[in-house]
Amino acid sequence: MNITENARLYASLPLLSDEPRRAVIDLAALRHNYRTLRARAGGADCICVVKADAYGHGAAAVVRALLAEGCRFFAVSCLEEALSLRAVTAEADILVLGAVNRVHIPLLAKHQITATVYSEESAAELADEAARLDTTLRVHIKLDTGMNRLGFPANESAREETLAALTRVLSKRQLAVTGIYTHFARADEEDKTPTELQTARFLAITEALEKKGFALGTKHICNSAGTLRFAEKYGENAVRLGIALYGYLPDTTEADLRPVMRLESKIRHIHTLPEGECVGYGGTYAPDGERRIATVGIGYADGFLRAYTGATVTVHTIEGDFRARVVGRVCMDMCMLDVTDIPAARGDRVTLFGLAPCELEALSARADTIPYESLCSVSARVPRVYEE
Repeated sequence: MNITENARLYASLPLLSDEPRRAVIDLAALRHNYRTLRARAGGADCICVVKADAYGHGAAAVVRALLAEGCRFFAVSCLEEALSLRAVTAEADILVLGAVNRVHIPLLAKHQITATVYSEESAAELADEAARLDTTLRVHIKLDTGMNRLGFPANESAREETLAALTRVLSKRQLAVTGIYTHFARADEEDKTPTELQTARFLAITEALEKKGFALGTKHICNSAGTLRFAEKYGENAVRLGIALYGYLPDTTEADLRPVMRLESKIRHIHTLPEGECVGYGGTYAPDGERRIATVGIGYADGFLRAYTGATVTVHTIEGDFRARVVGRVCMDMCMLDVTDIPAARGDRVTLFGLAPCELEALSARADTIPYESLCSVSARVPRVYEE
């Protein structure tokens, strides 16, 4: 069951408001972020990245909200995601950023989905299957300018060989090349040198191909960090919006972005911890003196990671909002808070993150990861509830 189906199931239940956990998706915040980023992109088109079920937010609802804002180009990781997206929009362009299995090529043609060509071999596979189907496939060319992950090599020593290979690819009548792109590896770093090198490599290839008379269509090089820092200089004619759409900055650049996901749960139980007792697996929280402990209905199976132990979260009480520390090890389905000095009560709502960007950033730092991974870790069993 995917996140969208899971949200629909929970929405049909009469006791949704009493569920122990939920992820509230603020579509107004999403729309605000899109408008902010579109303005930063200047005149460049915006390709919205909605892979991994829109970074855990629920791709169907996210795409519908972005369509209403005028977005007409989306990017996903794999064909399965593209097909799910095509069920939401029949008209928008959909680009698959990853590799496509040869047996799935007929689906690309049937649903007018754009594939990524990242090597001469991948281009040949697509062209051969397109010839067999007597059709033409839309593709974007991926250049590897320094990420060293996927793409035609664009480094100086491989440039001439790559230009020769791309000349052959662009000459295949079964492939309609509608774009070319690369991906910045270090655009979020203060040192601009690696990004400038990647850009120079990209432009050396694209300009050489254009001089040969090839039309390359949509050129996109900037990711979220690139859009926020370099769109005016490197924006080409499109940018790709990823993590920033969902309210998180990939670097220290300032921008008026709002978290789109708010992860919530409830206090299910409160008890007094006697002096000398410990909390949780391994007894890692052994305070001096009596404490008041609240048990919250969320754990690492929901995406509130074990590594978040020791973090602070917000408890919404009848007397106001208070910060409380997660004590003891986070369990699979529950975690515990020290609410000794807080007027907390059973049933009080707890926000784990999403009131401000700094909350998830702090949690991610505690887990030695990044907000991207933390958002994607919120599991499908957590119902998504959409606010306009």
